[in-house]
Amino acid sequence: MRITGFVGLSACSGGGTGYIKTEHLQRIKELQIFWQEIIKEFDISETLQLDLTKKKQEVIKKNLILTEISQPDTSLPKKQTSKDILTEISQPYTSLPKKQTSKDSSLSKTLQPDLQIIKEYEKENLVLAETVVLLSKKTVKIPVENHSETLQSVLPNKKFQYTAFCYDILHALENKSYANLFYKYIERDIKNKIIKHPMDLFTIKLKLKNNQYTSLEEFENDIRLIFCNCYTYNDVESEIYSLGKALECIFNKKWNKNLILQDRQTRELKRVRDDNTEDTDRSWKKQIQTLEQNKNNLTYRQVVNDALLIASAYENLVIGNIIPFIEILKTFLLTRSKMSLSLANESMLQAIVESLLPLKYRVPELSLVMDGKKSKGSGRFGYSDIFVLKGIGDNYISLELKYISLIGLIKNQKVGFGANELENLDKILEKENEEILLKRSYTYWSKELKKTNQTTIGEILNNGISQLKSYMNTISKGKVANYSSSGVFDERIEIINSNPNKLKGFVILVIGFRRILCKPIEEVISNYNYNKI
Repeated sequence: MRITGFVGLSACSGGGTGYIKTEHLQRIKELQIFWQEIIKEFDISETLQLDLTKKKQEVIKKNLILTEISQPDTSLPKKQTSKDILTEISQPYTSLPKKQTSKDSSLSKTLQPDLQIIKEYEKENLVLAETVVLLSKKTVKIPVENHSETLQSVLPNKKFQYTAFCYDILHALENKSYANLFYKYIERDIKNKIIKHPMDLFTIKLKLKNNQYTSLEEFENDIRLIFCNCYTYNDVESEIYSLGKALECIFNKKWNKNLILQDRQTRELKRVRDDNTEDTDRSWKKQIQTLEQNKNNLTYRQVVNDALLIASAYENLVIGNIIPFIEILKTFLLTRSKMSLSLANESMLQAIVESLLPLKYRVPELSLVMDGKKSKGSGRFGYSDIFVLKGIGDNYISLELKYISLIGLIKNQKVGFGANELENLDKILEKENEEILLKRSYTYWSKELKKTNQTTIGEILNNGISQLKSYMNTISKGKVANYSSSGVFDERIEIINSNPNKLKGFVILVIGFRRILCKPIEEVISNYNYNKI
Protein backbone atom coordinates (compact mmCIF):
# COMPACT_ATOMS: atom_id res chain seq x y z
CA MET A 1 0.00 0.00 0.00
CA ARG A 2 2.79 2.41 0.93
CA ILE A 3 4.83 1.64 -2.25
CA THR A 4 1.77 2.31 -4.39
CA GLY A 5 1.36 5.63 -2.63
CA PHE A 6 4.97 6.55 -3.25
CA VAL A 7 4.65 5.75 -6.97
CA GLY A 8 1.76 8.20 -7.26
CA LEU A 9 3.75 10.83 -5.41
CA SER A 10 6.86 10.44 -7.52
CA ALA A 11 4.86 10.64 -10.74
CA CYS A 12 3.43 13.96 -9.70
CA SER A 13 6.57 15.48 -8.17
CA GLY A 14 9.21 14.14 -10.52
CA GLY A 15 10.96 12.18 -7.75
CA GLY A 16 11.55 9.18 -10.03
CA THR A 17 12.36 5.65 -8.91
CA GLY A 18 15.25 6.64 -6.62
CA TYR A 19 12.92 7.66 -3.85
CA ILE A 20 11.04 4.34 -4.12
CA LYS A 21 14.28 2.31 -3.91
CA THR A 22 15.47 4.21 -0.82
CA GLU A 23 12.19 3.65 0.98
CA HIS A 24 12.22 -0.03 -0.01
CA LEU A 25 15.70 -0.55 1.44
CA GLN A 26 14.66 1.20 4.65
CA ARG A 27 11.70 -1.20 4.93
CA ILE A 28 13.97 -4.25 4.50
CA LYS A 29 16.29 -2.98 7.22
CA GLU A 30 13.40 -2.43 9.65
CA LEU A 31 12.08 -5.96 9.01
CA GLN A 32 15.53 -7.45 9.62
CA ILE A 33 15.78 -5.67 12.97
CA PHE A 34 12.26 -6.82 13.90
CA TRP A 35 12.94 -10.51 13.18
CA GLN A 36 16.32 -10.40 14.94
CA GLU A 37 14.54 -9.24 18.10
CA ILE A 38 11.98 -12.07 17.78
CA ILE A 39 14.72 -14.70 17.35
CA LYS A 40 16.63 -13.26 20.31
CA GLU A 41 13.58 -13.51 22.59
CA PHE A 42 12.95 -17.09 21.44
CA ASP A 43 16.57 -18.09 22.17
CA ILE A 44 16.34 -16.60 25.68
CA SER A 45 13.12 -18.53 26.48
CA GLU A 46 14.68 -21.77 25.15
CA THR A 47 17.78 -21.25 27.36
CA LEU A 48 15.63 -20.63 30.46
CA GLN A 49 13.60 -23.78 29.76
CA LEU A 50 16.79 -25.91 29.45
CA ASP A 51 18.19 -24.47 32.69
CA LEU A 52 14.92 -25.28 34.49
CA THR A 53 15.00 -28.89 33.24
CA LYS A 54 18.64 -29.35 34.33
CA LYS A 55 17.90 -27.98 37.81
CA LYS A 56 14.97 -30.34 38.22
CA GLN A 57 17.13 -33.33 37.22
CA GLU A 58 19.83 -32.26 39.70
CA VAL A 59 17.25 -32.15 42.52
CA ILE A 60 16.09 -35.69 41.70
CA LYS A 61 19.68 -37.01 41.55
CA LYS A 62 20.46 -35.34 44.85
CA ASN A 63 17.39 -36.91 46.42
CA LEU A 64 18.49 -40.35 45.12
CA ILE A 65 21.85 -40.01 46.88
CA LEU A 66 20.27 -38.82 50.14
CA THR A 67 17.62 -41.51 50.38
CA GLU A 68 20.14 -44.32 49.81
CA ILE A 69 21.71 -43.53 53.20
CA SER A 70 19.84 -45.50 55.84
CA GLN A 71 18.06 -42.88 57.97
CA PRO A 72 17.78 -44.64 61.37
CA ASP A 73 21.63 -45.02 61.53
CA THR A 74 22.31 -41.39 62.40
CA SER A 75 25.98 -41.74 63.32
CA LEU A 76 29.02 -43.51 61.90
CA PRO A 77 32.30 -44.58 63.59
CA LYS A 78 35.17 -42.12 63.39
CA LYS A 79 37.52 -44.61 61.81
CA GLN A 80 35.81 -46.59 59.11
CA THR A 81 36.88 -47.80 55.70
CA SER A 82 34.76 -48.06 52.57
CA LYS A 83 34.80 -51.83 52.95
CA ASP A 84 33.33 -51.48 56.44
CA ILE A 85 30.61 -49.29 55.11
CA LEU A 86 29.70 -51.74 52.35
CA THR A 87 29.39 -54.60 54.85
CA GLU A 88 27.51 -52.59 57.45
CA ILE A 89 24.01 -53.73 56.49
CA SER A 90 24.93 -57.38 55.96
CA GLN A 91 27.04 -57.61 59.15
CA PRO A 92 24.11 -58.40 61.52
CA TYR A 93 23.45 -61.61 59.63
CA THR A 94 26.87 -63.03 60.62
CA SER A 95 27.16 -61.51 64.08
CA LEU A 96 24.02 -62.66 65.86
CA PRO A 97 23.96 -63.18 69.64
CA LYS A 98 25.61 -66.41 70.75
CA LYS A 99 22.49 -67.64 72.46
CA GLN A 100 19.89 -68.29 69.77
CA THR A 101 16.46 -69.69 70.24
CA SER A 102 14.62 -71.87 67.76
CA LYS A 103 12.68 -68.78 66.73
CA ASP A 104 15.93 -67.00 65.88
CA SER A 105 17.00 -69.90 63.69
CA SER A 106 13.78 -69.75 61.72
CA LEU A 107 14.24 -66.01 61.25
CA SER A 108 17.73 -66.51 59.82
CA LYS A 109 16.36 -68.98 57.28
CA THR A 110 13.72 -66.49 56.31
CA LEU A 111 16.35 -63.81 55.88
CA GLN A 112 18.75 -65.69 53.57
CA PRO A 113 16.93 -65.06 50.25
CA ASP A 114 17.30 -61.30 50.69
CA LEU A 115 21.02 -61.35 51.54
CA GLN A 116 22.01 -61.56 47.87
CA ILE A 117 19.68 -58.68 46.99
CA ILE A 118 21.32 -56.45 49.59
CA LYS A 119 24.83 -57.35 48.40
CA GLU A 120 23.92 -56.53 44.81
CA TYR A 121 22.37 -53.29 45.97
CA GLU A 122 25.59 -52.42 47.85
CA LYS A 123 27.71 -52.95 44.72
CA GLU A 124 25.50 -50.50 42.84
CA ASN A 125 26.17 -47.91 45.55
CA LEU A 126 29.98 -48.17 45.83
CA VAL A 127 30.38 -44.49 45.05
CA LEU A 128 27.86 -43.62 47.73
CA ALA A 129 29.86 -45.58 50.32
CA GLU A 130 33.02 -43.63 49.50
CA THR A 131 31.07 -40.41 49.96
CA VAL A 132 29.86 -41.53 53.38
CA VAL A 133 33.47 -42.21 54.45
CA LEU A 134 34.32 -38.58 53.85
CA LEU A 135 31.42 -37.57 56.10
CA SER A 136 32.16 -40.12 58.83
CA LYS A 137 33.85 -37.58 61.10
CA LYS A 138 30.48 -35.89 61.59
CA THR A 139 27.04 -37.12 62.58
CA VAL A 140 25.08 -37.72 59.40
CA LYS A 141 21.41 -36.79 59.59
CA ILE A 142 19.09 -37.11 56.64
CA PRO A 143 15.90 -35.12 57.37
CA VAL A 144 12.66 -36.54 56.04
CA GLU A 145 11.88 -33.20 54.42
CA ASN A 146 14.56 -33.82 51.81
CA HIS A 147 12.48 -36.64 50.39
CA SER A 148 9.01 -35.24 50.79
CA GLU A 149 9.74 -31.75 49.50
CA THR A 150 11.11 -33.13 46.27
CA LEU A 151 8.20 -35.51 45.97
CA GLN A 152 5.66 -32.77 46.53
CA SER A 153 7.28 -30.71 43.78
CA VAL A 154 7.19 -33.68 41.39
CA LEU A 155 3.79 -35.16 42.17
CA PRO A 156 0.51 -33.24 42.09
CA ASN A 157 -0.93 -32.82 45.60
CA LYS A 158 -4.08 -34.84 44.92
CA LYS A 159 -5.02 -38.01 46.75
CA PHE A 160 -6.24 -40.00 43.80
CA GLN A 161 -2.93 -39.38 41.97
CA TYR A 162 -0.49 -40.53 44.66
CA THR A 163 -2.50 -43.27 46.39
CA ALA A 164 -1.40 -45.78 43.73
CA PHE A 165 2.20 -44.58 44.26
CA CYS A 166 1.97 -45.46 47.98
CA TYR A 167 0.11 -48.74 47.46
CA ASP A 168 2.81 -49.95 45.07
CA ILE A 169 5.50 -49.36 47.70
CA LEU A 170 3.43 -50.94 50.48
CA HIS A 171 2.80 -54.08 48.42
CA ALA A 172 6.53 -54.38 47.68
CA LEU A 173 7.20 -54.43 51.43
CA GLU A 174 4.32 -56.81 52.25
CA ASN A 175 5.54 -59.32 49.66
CA LYS A 176 8.74 -59.98 51.61
CA SER A 177 8.60 -63.23 53.60
CA TYR A 178 9.57 -61.53 56.88
CA ALA A 179 7.19 -58.55 56.52
CA ASN A 180 4.79 -60.20 58.98
CA LEU A 181 7.18 -59.17 61.78
CA PHE A 182 6.33 -55.54 61.02
CA TYR A 183 2.68 -56.02 60.09
CA LYS A 184 1.05 -55.57 63.53
CA TYR A 185 2.77 -54.54 66.73
CA ILE A 186 1.71 -56.13 70.05
CA GLU A 187 1.11 -53.80 72.97
CA ARG A 188 2.73 -56.06 75.56
CA ASP A 189 5.93 -56.23 73.53
CA ILE A 190 6.59 -52.50 73.91
CA LYS A 191 5.55 -51.89 77.51
CA ASN A 192 9.13 -52.16 78.81
CA LYS A 193 10.57 -49.85 76.14
CA ILE A 194 9.93 -46.22 75.36
CA ILE A 195 8.00 -46.29 72.04
CA LYS A 196 6.00 -43.08 72.00
CA HIS A 197 4.45 -43.56 68.57
CA PRO A 198 3.88 -47.23 67.60
CA MET A 199 3.43 -47.88 63.87
CA ASP A 200 3.02 -50.94 61.65
CA LEU A 201 2.21 -51.91 58.06
CA PHE A 202 -1.37 -52.82 58.96
CA THR A 203 -2.07 -49.31 60.27
CA ILE A 204 -0.52 -47.72 57.17
CA LYS A 205 -2.60 -49.95 54.90
CA LEU A 206 -5.77 -49.01 56.80
CA LYS A 207 -4.97 -45.30 56.56
CA LEU A 208 -4.43 -45.63 52.81
CA LYS A 209 -7.73 -47.47 52.42
CA ASN A 210 -9.61 -44.75 54.31
CA ASN A 211 -7.85 -41.90 52.43
CA GLN A 212 -6.40 -40.50 55.66
CA TYR A 213 -3.10 -39.38 54.14
CA THR A 214 -3.18 -35.79 52.96
CA SER A 215 0.38 -35.78 51.59
CA LEU A 216 3.20 -38.09 50.57
CA GLU A 217 5.24 -36.76 53.48
CA GLU A 218 2.78 -38.32 55.96
CA PHE A 219 3.04 -41.73 54.26
CA GLU A 220 6.85 -41.61 54.21
CA ASN A 221 7.01 -40.54 57.87
CA ASP A 222 4.88 -43.52 58.94
CA ILE A 223 7.00 -45.99 56.96
CA ARG A 224 10.23 -44.64 58.43
CA LEU A 225 8.68 -44.60 61.90
CA ILE A 226 8.38 -48.41 61.69
CA PHE A 227 12.13 -48.74 61.13
CA CYS A 228 12.97 -46.12 63.76
CA ASN A 229 10.91 -48.00 66.37
CA CYS A 230 12.55 -51.28 65.30
CA TYR A 231 16.05 -49.90 65.92
CA THR A 232 15.00 -48.30 69.22
CA TYR A 233 13.39 -51.44 70.60
CA ASN A 234 15.79 -54.16 69.35
CA ASP A 235 19.51 -54.69 69.95
CA VAL A 236 21.90 -53.84 67.14
CA GLU A 237 23.09 -57.45 66.83
CA SER A 238 19.60 -58.98 66.94
CA GLU A 239 18.15 -60.61 63.87
CA ILE A 240 14.97 -58.51 63.90
CA TYR A 241 17.21 -55.41 63.76
CA SER A 242 18.88 -56.82 60.64
CA LEU A 243 15.50 -57.60 59.11
CA GLY A 244 14.48 -54.00 59.67
CA LYS A 245 17.63 -52.90 57.84
CA ALA A 246 16.83 -55.22 54.94
CA LEU A 247 13.24 -53.99 54.65
CA GLU A 248 14.31 -50.36 54.85
CA CYS A 249 16.84 -50.98 52.08
CA ILE A 250 14.04 -52.33 49.88
CA PHE A 251 11.85 -49.35 50.76
CA ASN A 252 14.54 -46.81 49.77
CA LYS A 253 15.15 -48.51 46.44
CA LYS A 254 11.45 -48.79 45.61
CA TRP A 255 10.77 -45.24 46.78
CA ASN A 256 13.39 -43.78 44.45
CA LYS A 257 12.38 -45.98 41.53
CA ASN A 258 8.75 -44.89 41.84
CA LEU A 259 9.81 -41.28 42.19
CA ILE A 260 11.70 -41.32 38.89
CA LEU A 261 8.87 -43.14 37.11
CA GLN A 262 6.24 -40.79 38.51
CA ASP A 263 8.30 -37.76 37.55
CA ARG A 264 8.49 -39.00 33.96
CA GLN A 265 4.73 -39.67 33.89
CA THR A 266 3.96 -36.30 35.46
CA ARG A 267 6.02 -34.43 32.88
CA GLU A 268 4.31 -36.33 30.07
CA LEU A 269 0.89 -35.60 31.60
CA LYS A 270 1.79 -31.93 31.91
CA ARG A 271 2.79 -31.85 28.26
CA VAL A 272 -0.56 -33.38 27.26
CA ARG A 273 -2.43 -30.96 29.52
CA ASP A 274 -0.56 -28.01 28.05
CA ASP A 275 -1.54 -29.20 24.59
CA ASN A 276 -5.15 -29.59 25.74
CA THR A 277 -5.07 -26.14 27.31
CA GLU A 278 -3.82 -24.66 24.07
CA ASP A 279 -6.58 -26.49 22.20
CA THR A 280 -9.16 -25.23 24.71
CA ASP A 281 -7.89 -21.66 24.48
CA ARG A 282 -7.87 -21.90 20.72
CA SER A 283 -11.42 -23.27 20.71
CA TRP A 284 -12.59 -20.59 23.15
CA LYS A 285 -11.06 -17.82 21.06
CA LYS A 286 -12.70 -19.25 17.98
CA GLN A 287 -16.09 -19.28 19.74
CA ILE A 288 -15.66 -15.67 20.83
CA GLN A 289 -14.72 -14.74 17.29
CA THR A 290 -17.79 -16.55 15.95
CA LEU A 291 -20.07 -14.78 18.43
CA GLU A 292 -18.50 -11.45 17.58
CA GLN A 293 -19.10 -12.05 13.89
CA ASN A 294 -22.73 -13.01 14.55
CA LYS A 295 -23.59 -10.50 17.27
CA ASN A 296 -26.47 -9.21 15.18
CA ASN A 297 -27.76 -12.70 14.38
CA LEU A 298 -30.97 -13.38 16.37
CA THR A 299 -30.34 -17.14 16.47
CA TYR A 300 -26.95 -16.75 18.11
CA ARG A 301 -28.34 -14.20 20.55
CA GLN A 302 -31.09 -16.58 21.64
CA VAL A 303 -28.67 -19.50 22.12
CA VAL A 304 -26.37 -17.37 24.27
CA ASN A 305 -29.29 -16.07 26.35
CA ASP A 306 -30.55 -19.62 26.98
CA ALA A 307 -27.07 -20.79 28.00
CA LEU A 308 -26.69 -17.89 30.43
CA LEU A 309 -30.05 -18.66 32.02
CA ILE A 310 -29.12 -22.33 32.51
CA ALA A 311 -25.73 -21.40 34.00
CA SER A 312 -27.38 -18.93 36.36
CA ALA A 313 -30.00 -21.50 37.42
CA TYR A 314 -27.25 -24.04 38.22
CA GLU A 315 -25.28 -21.50 40.26
CA ASN A 316 -28.41 -20.71 42.29
CA LEU A 317 -29.20 -24.41 42.72
CA VAL A 318 -25.86 -25.31 44.34
CA ILE A 319 -26.26 -22.50 46.87
CA GLY A 320 -29.70 -23.88 47.82
CA ASN A 321 -32.02 -21.69 45.71
CA ILE A 322 -34.01 -23.92 43.33
CA ILE A 323 -36.59 -21.33 42.17
CA PRO A 324 -34.71 -20.16 39.02
CA PHE A 325 -34.26 -23.80 37.99
CA ILE A 326 -37.98 -24.54 38.42
CA GLU A 327 -38.85 -21.50 36.29
CA ILE A 328 -36.60 -22.71 33.44
CA LEU A 329 -38.03 -26.24 33.73
CA LYS A 330 -41.59 -24.92 33.40
CA THR A 331 -40.64 -22.75 30.44
CA PHE A 332 -39.15 -25.77 28.72
CA LEU A 333 -42.23 -27.95 29.42
CA LEU A 334 -44.56 -25.34 27.97
CA THR A 335 -42.75 -25.52 24.63
CA ARG A 336 -44.01 -29.08 24.16
CA SER A 337 -47.11 -29.91 22.10
CA LYS A 338 -50.40 -30.72 23.82
CA MET A 339 -50.41 -33.95 21.80
CA SER A 340 -47.54 -35.25 23.94
CA LEU A 341 -49.48 -34.83 27.21
CA SER A 342 -50.80 -38.38 26.92
CA LEU A 343 -47.28 -39.80 26.41
CA ALA A 344 -45.38 -37.82 29.03
CA ASN A 345 -43.80 -39.81 31.89
CA GLU A 346 -40.90 -39.77 34.38
CA SER A 347 -38.34 -40.80 31.76
CA MET A 348 -39.25 -37.70 29.74
CA LEU A 349 -38.93 -35.53 32.85
CA GLN A 350 -35.55 -37.09 33.68
CA ALA A 351 -34.22 -36.32 30.19
CA ILE A 352 -35.42 -32.70 30.34
CA VAL A 353 -33.92 -32.03 33.78
CA GLU A 354 -30.59 -33.54 32.70
CA SER A 355 -30.49 -31.26 29.65
CA LEU A 356 -30.92 -28.21 31.92
CA LEU A 357 -27.84 -29.03 34.04
CA PRO A 358 -24.15 -28.75 33.04
CA LEU A 359 -22.80 -32.12 31.87
CA LYS A 360 -19.69 -31.81 34.04
CA TYR A 361 -21.67 -31.41 37.26
CA ARG A 362 -24.57 -33.84 36.90
CA VAL A 363 -24.64 -37.58 37.67
CA PRO A 364 -27.94 -39.18 36.58
CA GLU A 365 -29.18 -42.30 38.38
CA LEU A 366 -26.44 -42.42 41.02
CA SER A 367 -26.03 -46.09 42.07
CA LEU A 368 -26.39 -46.77 45.80
CA VAL A 369 -26.32 -49.80 48.09
CA MET A 370 -29.22 -49.06 50.42
CA ASP A 371 -28.90 -52.19 52.58
CA GLY A 372 -25.94 -54.50 52.03
CA LYS A 373 -27.58 -57.27 54.07
CA LYS A 374 -30.45 -57.64 51.62
CA SER A 375 -30.30 -59.55 48.36
CA LYS A 376 -30.61 -58.07 44.88
CA GLY A 377 -34.23 -57.23 44.04
CA SER A 378 -35.23 -57.06 47.71
CA GLY A 379 -34.16 -53.52 48.54
CA ARG A 380 -30.39 -53.91 48.32
CA PHE A 381 -29.86 -51.27 45.62
CA GLY A 382 -31.27 -47.80 44.99
CA TYR A 383 -30.80 -45.03 42.44
CA SER A 384 -30.85 -41.30 43.14
CA ASP A 385 -32.46 -39.69 40.07
CA ILE A 386 -29.95 -36.87 39.67
CA PHE A 387 -26.96 -36.01 41.87
CA VAL A 388 -25.62 -32.50 41.27
CA LEU A 389 -21.98 -31.74 42.12
CA LYS A 390 -21.35 -28.44 43.80
CA GLY A 391 -18.53 -27.21 41.54
CA ILE A 392 -17.68 -23.82 43.04
CA GLY A 393 -20.95 -23.76 45.01
CA ASP A 394 -21.69 -24.55 48.65
CA ASN A 395 -23.83 -27.70 48.48
CA TYR A 396 -24.19 -31.05 46.79
CA ILE A 397 -27.76 -31.47 45.55
CA SER A 398 -29.84 -34.63 45.20
CA LEU A 399 -33.00 -34.42 43.09
CA GLU A 400 -35.89 -36.88 43.26
CA LEU A 401 -38.22 -36.58 40.26
CA LYS A 402 -41.90 -37.56 40.22
CA TYR A 403 -44.29 -37.18 37.30
CA ILE A 404 -48.10 -37.28 37.49
CA SER A 405 -49.64 -38.21 34.16
CA LEU A 406 -52.88 -36.40 33.37
CA ILE A 407 -54.32 -39.68 32.07
CA GLY A 408 -54.09 -41.11 35.60
CA LEU A 409 -56.12 -38.16 36.87
CA ILE A 410 -58.76 -37.87 34.11
CA LYS A 411 -59.61 -41.59 34.18
CA ASN A 412 -61.38 -41.03 37.47
CA GLN A 413 -63.65 -38.40 35.87
CA LYS A 414 -64.52 -39.62 32.33
CA VAL A 415 -63.96 -42.55 30.04
CA GLY A 416 -63.51 -40.74 26.71
CA PHE A 417 -60.89 -38.01 26.45
CA GLY A 418 -58.49 -36.52 23.91
CA ALA A 419 -55.69 -33.97 23.67
CA ASN A 420 -58.08 -31.03 24.16
CA GLU A 421 -59.54 -32.52 27.36
CA LEU A 422 -56.01 -33.14 28.72
CA GLU A 423 -54.96 -29.58 27.91
CA ASN A 424 -58.05 -28.13 29.67
CA LEU A 425 -57.30 -30.24 32.76
CA ASP A 426 -53.69 -29.07 32.64
CA LYS A 427 -54.81 -25.42 32.74
CA ILE A 428 -57.19 -26.11 35.64
CA LEU A 429 -54.50 -27.83 37.70
CA GLU A 430 -52.09 -24.95 37.11
CA LYS A 431 -54.15 -22.65 39.36
CA GLU A 432 -55.74 -25.21 41.69
CA ASN A 433 -55.27 -24.84 45.44
CA GLU A 434 -52.35 -27.05 46.58
CA GLU A 435 -54.31 -28.63 49.45
CA ILE A 436 -57.09 -29.70 47.08
CA LEU A 437 -54.57 -30.78 44.46
CA LEU A 438 -52.77 -33.13 46.86
CA LYS A 439 -56.05 -34.90 47.68
CA ARG A 440 -56.80 -35.74 44.05
CA SER A 441 -57.04 -39.46 43.28
CA TYR A 442 -54.43 -40.87 40.93
CA THR A 443 -54.51 -44.20 39.09
CA TYR A 444 -51.31 -45.81 37.81
CA TRP A 445 -49.88 -49.18 36.82
CA SER A 446 -47.70 -50.74 39.55
CA LYS A 447 -44.75 -52.74 38.19
CA GLU A 448 -44.14 -54.37 41.58
CA LEU A 449 -47.75 -55.44 42.12
CA LYS A 450 -48.34 -55.95 38.39
CA LYS A 451 -51.75 -54.36 38.58
CA THR A 452 -53.52 -50.99 38.52
CA ASN A 453 -53.11 -49.16 41.79
CA GLN A 454 -54.90 -46.09 43.17
CA THR A 455 -53.43 -43.44 45.44
CA THR A 456 -53.36 -39.63 45.81
CA ILE A 457 -50.95 -36.99 44.59
CA GLY A 458 -50.14 -36.21 48.23
CA GLU A 459 -49.12 -39.82 48.95
CA ILE A 460 -46.80 -39.88 45.93
CA LEU A 461 -45.17 -36.64 47.11
CA ASN A 462 -44.68 -37.98 50.65
CA ASN A 463 -43.23 -41.23 49.32
CA GLY A 464 -40.77 -39.20 47.25
CA ILE A 465 -39.73 -37.23 50.35
CA SER A 466 -39.11 -40.40 52.38
CA GLN A 467 -37.25 -41.98 49.49
CA LEU A 468 -34.97 -38.98 49.01
CA LYS A 469 -34.16 -38.82 52.74
CA SER A 470 -32.94 -42.41 52.67
CA TYR A 471 -30.91 -41.72 49.51
CA MET A 472 -29.22 -38.69 51.07
CA ASN A 473 -28.35 -40.60 54.25
CA THR A 474 -26.80 -43.34 52.12
CA ILE A 475 -24.81 -40.85 50.02
CA SER A 476 -23.46 -39.21 53.20
CA LYS A 477 -21.80 -42.52 54.19
CA GLY A 478 -19.36 -42.26 51.29
CA LYS A 479 -18.33 -45.22 49.18
CA VAL A 480 -19.28 -48.78 50.07
CA ALA A 481 -16.71 -50.20 52.52
CA ASN A 482 -17.54 -53.89 52.13
CA TYR A 483 -20.15 -56.26 50.75
CA SER A 484 -22.60 -55.94 53.65
CA SER A 485 -22.34 -52.15 54.12
CA SER A 486 -24.29 -49.33 52.51
CA GLY A 487 -23.08 -46.30 50.58
CA VAL A 488 -22.32 -45.06 47.06
CA PHE A 489 -21.58 -47.83 44.57
CA ASP A 490 -20.92 -45.92 41.35
CA GLU A 491 -17.73 -46.02 39.26
CA ARG A 492 -18.47 -42.56 37.83
CA ILE A 493 -17.88 -40.94 41.19
CA GLU A 494 -14.65 -40.56 43.17
CA ILE A 495 -15.17 -40.05 46.91
CA ILE A 496 -12.45 -38.77 49.25
CA ASN A 497 -12.41 -37.67 52.90
CA SER A 498 -12.80 -33.95 53.50
CA ASN A 499 -14.09 -31.33 55.86
CA PRO A 500 -17.87 -31.48 56.48
CA ASN A 501 -20.01 -30.75 53.39
CA LYS A 502 -23.74 -30.14 53.10
CA LEU A 503 -26.08 -32.37 51.12
CA LYS A 504 -29.34 -30.70 50.15
CA GLY A 505 -32.28 -32.42 48.51
CA PHE A 506 -35.41 -31.43 46.56
CA VAL A 507 -38.38 -33.48 45.44
CA ILE A 508 -39.69 -32.13 42.13
CA LEU A 509 -43.21 -33.30 41.33
CA VAL A 510 -44.53 -32.31 37.89
CA ILE A 511 -48.22 -32.59 36.99
CA GLY A 512 -48.86 -32.33 33.26
CA PHE A 513 -46.82 -29.47 31.83
CA ARG A 514 -48.02 -26.49 33.84
CA ARG A 515 -47.95 -27.38 37.54
CA ILE A 516 -44.73 -28.08 39.45
CA LEU A 517 -44.47 -28.76 43.18
CA CYS A 518 -41.05 -28.59 44.82
CA LYS A 519 -40.34 -29.71 48.40
CA PRO A 520 -36.95 -29.24 50.10
CA ILE A 521 -35.47 -31.96 52.32
CA GLU A 522 -33.61 -31.32 55.55
CA GLU A 523 -29.89 -31.06 54.79
CA VAL A 524 -27.47 -33.85 55.71
CA ILE A 525 -23.81 -33.44 56.66
CA SER A 526 -21.20 -35.53 54.84
CA ASN A 527 -17.47 -35.82 55.53
CA TYR A 528 -16.67 -36.51 51.90
CA ASN A 529 -16.01 -34.76 48.63
CA TYR A 530 -17.67 -36.14 45.48
CA ASN A 531 -15.96 -35.71 42.13
CA LYS A 532 -16.96 -36.90 38.69
CA ILE A 533 -14.35 -39.13 37.07
